[in-house]
Amino acid sequence: MIITFREATEADYQAIIALHKSQDWGLDTPRTLRNFQDQGNMIVVAEVEKKVIGKMDLMQKKREEKEFLYVERLIIKEEYRNKGIGKKFLEYAAQECKKRNLKYLDVAVRDENEIAKRLYHSSGFEIIGKKMYMRKQMK
Repeated sequence: MIITFREATEADYQAIIALHKSQDWGLDTPRTLRNFQDQGNMIVVAEVEKKVIGKMDLMQKKREEKEFLYVERLIIKEEYRNKGIGKKFLEYAAQECKKRNLKYLDVAVRDENEIAKRLYHSSGFEIIGKKMYMRKQMK
């Protein structure tokens, strides 16, 4: 199986939207994806035989005087999981990070997402903080 990684084009938007809907991230439209890219962000897709099988978003950010590349919404079609594709996405992100002369590659992951946490740990990521989600019940 030959997997190609590349920056997404408008021709990929419908496949990306379908991936997002599979994870209940279904608010994107071709326009919102284009706006995301027009702001200097990247959408990277993985394809097999010219079919999109996964994607990730990359955004350059700055926090606490440190610039970094942030990985978000990495998703791979279920039938292609556990084949090393997630690791290859992160290698692509690391190369992009180096190309931009950034020293840090960051990712956020939900505490209950054990599969993603294993992927990030095995790719050399370390926990640098905890995020707390809070809710107020309205009466």
